[in-house]
Amino acid sequence: MWKPSLRRAGLPLGLRFHDLRHSYATWLVSDGVPINDVAKVMGHEQTSTTLDRYTHSTRDRDRRVLASFAAFSLPLPEQ
Repeated sequence: MWKPSLRRAGLPLGLRFHDLRHSYATWLVSDGVPINDVAKVMGHEQTSTTLDRYTHSTRDRDRRVLASFAAFSLPLPEQ
């Protein structure tokens, strides 16, 4: 059932069902879900397991980091 589904979706046949867990964790973290909540949903006792083994960089990581930095403003010193 898995391989025919991959073919129909045009996905690589080497994709494992377990890879969906990694994608799910990455999507949740990228969407701003707190890591404690993601770890709980994934069934991990340690948040480090979720971060170190299950989440991966996304293509838009650099853009998101720069946008966050640009949105951060410091008050101008009074003169």
